[in-house]
Order: sequence, then C-alpha cells, then structure tokens
Amino acid sequence: MLNAMRVVAGDLKKLYNVTLWNVVHVILTGAPAGVLFLVILELLKPADQLSVSYVVLLFAGMALLMVVNVFLGIRVLVQSYTCAYTLSTDARLRLGDHLRLLSLGFFKKRDPGDISALMLQDMAKVEMLFSHLFMDAIAFLVLPGMMCLFFLTQDVRMTGLMLASVMLAVPALLLAQRVVGYFGRRQITSRNQAASRLLEYLQGISVLKAFSMTGKGFVRLDRTLLRLRDDSIRLEAAGGAPIMLYALILDCGYAALLVYGAWLLSQGALALAAFVLFLVIGCKFFEPLLKFGMFFSEMRYMSLAAGRISEVMRTAPLKENARPRIPDRHDIAFEEVSFGYAPERKILDKVSFHIPERGMTALVGPSGSGKTTVTSLAARFWDVDAGSIRVGGVDVRDILNEKLNEMFSVVFQDVYLFQDSIFNNIRVGKKDATRGEVVAAAQTAQCHEFIEQMEQGYETQAGEGGVRLSGGERQRISIARALLKNAPIVILDEATASLDPENELSVQRAISALIRSKTVLVIAHRLKTVAGADQILVLDKGRVCEQGKHAELLRLNGLYARLWNEQQRAGGWKFRRGPAENQQYREGT
Repeated sequence: MLNAMRVVAGDLKKLYNVTLWNVVHVILTGAPAGVLFLVILELLKPADQLSVSYVVLLFAGMALLMVVNVFLGIRVLVQSYTCAYTLSTDARLRLGDHLRLLSLGFFKKRDPGDISALMLQDMAKVEMLFSHLFMDAIAFLVLPGMMCLFFLTQDVRMTGLMLASVMLAVPALLLAQRVVGYFGRRQITSRNQAASRLLEYLQGISVLKAFSMTGKGFVRLDRTLLRLRDDSIRLEAAGGAPIMLYALILDCGYAALLVYGAWLLSQGALALAAFVLFLVIGCKFFEPLLKFGMFFSEMRYMSLAAGRISEVMRTAPLKENARPRIPDRHDIAFEEVSFGYAPERKILDKVSFHIPERGMTALVGPSGSGKTTVTSLAARFWDVDAGSIRVGGVDVRDILNEKLNEMFSVVFQDVYLFQDSIFNNIRVGKKDATRGEVVAAAQTAQCHEFIEQMEQGYETQAGEGGVRLSGGERQRISIARALLKNAPIVILDEATASLDPENELSVQRAISALIRSKTVLVIAHRLKTVAGADQILVLDKGRVCEQGKHAELLRLNGLYARLWNEQQRAGGWKFRRGPAENQQYREGT
C-alpha cells in the first residue's frame, strides 16, 4: 500500500509532520484517563493522607489538557486537510500529465468510464486515504504501543494477557484484508462497468429513444447496475464479518483482563493500584485498536484505488530520445512501416511513400484500408511495430513529443469542443493568443459572422462536445483552432464528409486558407474533393497499391478508377418508390 501511495503522491514526507502532530493529539486525547487514574489513587488513600489540593490540581491539569487538545485538534484538522488536498491535487495533475504522454493504445484498451472512474472516484478514495485513514491509523497504533510500554512497568502478566488477545485478533484482521481485497476488486470492476454503461446510455440517448430502449429497455445498463448492487452488498457483508470477529476478540480480551486481574487481586498477587490502572486505562488501550480494525478494512479497499492509479502511473509513455533532434523541413516519409492495433492483425504492412513539403497528398481507399492509421502514425499517436517514419529526415521517435505536436494541426471529421466559451475553444490552438488573433482566425475560418450573431458572441458557451452548435459551425471553429496554431503540417480527416452544401462551401474556403504553404495530408472518401491533389495514395489491405495524380490513376484503370466510377454513378442516386407505391401515390392513398 505504501508503494502505491508513494507512486500516486510522489513524496510522502509531507505527511510525516501532520502524522506526528496527529499522534500527539491522540496521546493528549487519552491523557485525561491517566490523570483520572492518579485521582483514583489519591482517593484510595486513608483520609489523613488524602490531599484535596492535589486532587483539585489534577482536575485543573485535566481541564488544561482538554483545552490544549481542542486547539491542537483544530490545528491537526486544518493541517491534515490542507496536506491531503494538496497531495491529491498534485496527484491529479501528475496523473493528467502522465495520461497526456501515453499512446492512444492505452485509451483504446480501456472503456471511457474506467478512465473517468480513475480520475474521479479512485482519486477521491486516495484523497480520503490521505486526509483521514492513513494518519489516524498510524496514531491508533502508536498510542497502544506507548501504553503497552508503560503497562510493562506495572505488571508483566497483565500486559502479556493484553498482548495475547491482540495477537489472537490479528488473524481476523488479515482475513478481512484478503476478503476486502477479493470482493473490492470485483466491486471496482462492476463500478467501472456501470460508469461506462451509464456514459454510453447518456451519449446514445437519442438512438435509445428512437428504438424504445430507454429505462429498463436498455438491458446492458440494467444488468450492470444490478451487478454493482450485488457486488457492493457482498463487499460490505463479507468484509464486515471478520472485522466483527476482530472486535469480539478484543472485547473478550478486555473482559479476560478484568477477570484475571480480579483473581490476582483476590490472591494478593496484584496491587490494588495496578488493578485500577488496568481497569481504567486498559479500555483506552483497546479503544484505538478497535478503531484501527475499522479503518484497516477501509484502507485495504482504498489501497486498491491507489493501486489502480499507480498501475497507470507506471505505464510507460511514448519513449523519447535522450538526444532529441529538430527537423529543419517538413516533408514526411514512411519507410517499410508495419503496424497493427493487435498482434494478430496487421493494419499496415511494409508501407513506404514520401509526402513532399508544401504539397497536398490525399489518402483514399476502401474502409479499413489504413488511411486514419497512417495519419495517426505520422503524428505519433502510436509507435510503429516495424520500419520508421521521418519528418524532415528525422525519425519521429527522435523528436520530443511536445515539439512534434507543435508541427501538426489536425482537423478531425468528428470535432470535439470543450464545455467552455467559443473564444477559449478557438484559443486551444494557441494558449497565449490575443483576442485580435482569435477573431482574425475566426474570420479566416468563416465563423466570425455566426459567432457575432449569438447572444454572447465569443463568450457563448459551446456546451460539452459542442452540442449547442451545428456540425458545420463546430467544423469551422476546429479550423480556426488550426489556423491559430499555424503548424507547418496539416492533417484533414474528411473534414467536409457530413456537411450540407452551404456549410461545405464555407468549410472548403476555410480549409483553403488553412493549407496555404503547408504540408497537407488529406483523408478523402469523396474523390472529387481531392482530384486536384499533388499526389494521391491509394491504400488497400494495408498496402499502397497505386500512387500518382488523378488523371494518371484514372488511366491505370485500377482500384482508384473503379472507386471514381462508382462514385460518379452514385452521384445521380435518389429515393424512388416502387410500382405499387407509385400507384398508391397517384390514387391519393
């Protein structure tokens, strides 16, 4: 657990000072019991030896300890929360930075709900671990340990019985740890699946409504929530049983201590003062141990969350060369590149081609031929399995990821806008851009006019994912981002595929401004949009099967020509009624 916490929090030294003060606080909390013992000893003396002033002084000292402990408790509370939230905030930032450095393969293998749970729920558990459980658990062990040393000076036999009861209770605590670990992992898995299904339900609500699958009609969510309920009940029930056994053994140990002490007292083998000591302060010995047992099972569950986070933190990011290089030009070369998202299935197989600087290269081919994979590898969203990719003659693995990202602007087909103002969504392209630069980019991207028509203009909230804007509006804001970034290499992933004619024209004008004097790589399904490209690469089954200009490829009469002819024929397609429907239409039925 400590290793996981160290990976998550980084430096645990921040906890040491707070933990020390918490130990002092716990000791002072138990100190009044010691003062009470001294009062009882004084009251047991003969009347002629009793000192009332001493008793009053002891009560005054007890009151003073309580007052001091109240102020110390406030200090400890503020320190512990400040330290915990500082550590958890640092941990969240470190996790976010680490996730940014991981390849897309990490995210492809995990459900979005799992990553969301990692950032939110698992981090909340770690936060609780830092703010309460870890420091309190240490204090609850230190106090009984110090009391045990004091008890040894009074009577070894009674102290031995106390320690024996603790040793008998430890196996139940270890059993609880194993049980909570087993059922905790199952519950966390169910929790993450429920988060993923709920996210899926919300994102696909329009589809579910269209097919009457809302509520219990969406069986996947229903089953997942029921499984989460059952696993949560099992966790609480199974983990609670050994903890109750642990508490029962400690309670029986205290009872046995009193019986054994009374027997020794009756035999004259134990002084009355010593018996009173174990009677009064003995309960303070067992009390923190009982609390520690309750905390221990919770700590075990929360350590699973810390372990999940530390597992991600240990995931190796994309490697960077210790001696990075910066290219002085921006052409792109694929050299015998092979790649697959899974070992058993290759997407690209020994692909080689060259994309000239300041020219437009189009990628065309059937679905699944590897077009998007080529653009992802060029920007090093993934690392190749074999071969190399070079930008300006430099292997992308020898360029710092941050520098490589600065060289690329990507306009995706499916644009994502953040839950923020339109102004800030455009400024994603350049964090320190002035308002004038943002407006200029918006004007060039053909989106300034519709932004100004909105009630709050550039301060209008885009909504999560840009839900308050149309597809064409989102696409033009995405192009404004890319214009603001002004990177030398531009990747266009079928940016006009799903737009209506009016929006398509505006987006095409914006794209024309974006790609001027840039190295451009375009994914195209509609071949007429790239007929004027400087170079067209035709991909099929993970290989470049044809390469050239539009006219050259048509003369080859190969795959490109077939795709072109099919699209030309499909261009005249329209909805038609069958004969029966036409007859009904004419009859007015």
